[in-house]
Amino acid sequence: MTAARLPAIGCEHPMRRELHGELHARPSLYFDGEADVWHCAVVFEGEPPRVPSSLLAGAGLSESRTGRHGITSFGEGRLKWELHTEFASFTLVAGARAAPTPPSELLALCDEAGGLIISAARVMVRRGDQKVIGKAGEDFVASKVGGGDAEVHSTFRLNESGFVELYLLNRTLNAYRIGRMVRRLLEIETYRMMALLATPIARETIEKIAMFNSRLELITDHMRSSPKVDKSLLAEVTRLSSEVLNFSARARHRFGATRAYSELVVSRIGELREERVEQRQRLGTFIDRRFQPAIRFFNAADRRLGDLEERVSLAGDLLRTTVQVQLEDQNASLLTSVEERTRAQVQIQQAVEGFSVIAITYYAVGLAKVCIESLTALGLDVHLAKPALLALVPGVMLLVWKAVHSVRRRVTPHG
Repeated sequence: MTAARLPAIGCEHPMRRELHGELHARPSLYFDGEADVWHCAVVFEGEPPRVPSSLLAGAGLSESRTGRHGITSFGEGRLKWELHTEFASFTLVAGARAAPTPPSELLALCDEAGGLIISAARVMVRRGDQKVIGKAGEDFVASKVGGGDAEVHSTFRLNESGFVELYLLNRTLNAYRIGRMVRRLLEIETYRMMALLATPIARETIEKIAMFNSRLELITDHMRSSPKVDKSLLAEVTRLSSEVLNFSARARHRFGATRAYSELVVSRIGELREERVEQRQRLGTFIDRRFQPAIRFFNAADRRLGDLEERVSLAGDLLRTTVQVQLEDQNASLLTSVEERTRAQVQIQQAVEGFSVIAITYYAVGLAKVCIESLTALGLDVHLAKPALLALVPGVMLLVWKAVHSVRRRVTPHG
């Protein structure tokens, strides 16, 4: 009898299954008994991390998140890969051996992946009744982890092959807890190294800040000593602001990643549930005393860069305010000049208006005189013509003045 098929979910969000798969992403490698776990983190600069094609053709392949994480058979053991934002990690679980030389297959895989190895670690899982034997003069740090069910010992020094060696002495951990414990130890080492990648940019930041500060001081001194702002000062402020912003974008991106990595280191150390081993310094204390000062240095450089950005912005605002005040003063001077010219034009216009009245009156009286003389030729008494012409002059002048004044009022209503 065939089992009834459940109906599919309708109107499903396109990312629902991918987001749900995050719960099962990045699985640990579970194993029991003694083993060597070899781990390499390869950082990629300027390009996304990638998986070598040879891994995708391995036997017993299981992938998650479209190939960003997977486990496959590799050589004499099993290998897990993970693709992160900036790096790819490859973890190989193989049989325990005394030789410190890493498997050649793993190194070849890292070469095939491209990029540069930033972290390399070897976790030697052994029985809890064994003793850690190191070289003469080596000082181990150690902690009981997992509530005392295992111990971790390491010098955190690179061996001849360039790997950091950690001993995990298992007492009562089962396969699942061993896998998770090894994963935490490897993540502590990897994220610690990724966080410290900010060291070059932090040193460059301190040097750049000193240079930017000297240029900013010259600008502010010039602004304080000179009441006017010239074009060269504006160009220098613009150039300085552009350089600070460009450098800040690159540096703060690295500092932001460093903060995220350092928080992961602190979180993974807390998940170890450390307890003290007699006569040994704890792993968390050892890492904290040497790792956190670097993180504080990065944070200080980040804060100083933020302060510089703010001061450059304030200098730019002050400069813009100064320019605005200068423009307002220039506008005020221009308006005063325009007002003076307008007043002079009005006075000239009034003078011209008076001359115009006189001139128009003169021509009007002359025209009237011609007319009166013509009338005398028709018989008008000459003795009456002259007084009439004399009486006509004030009236004509008044009419001309009113006409000119009316025209001026229509042209300039507020004049």
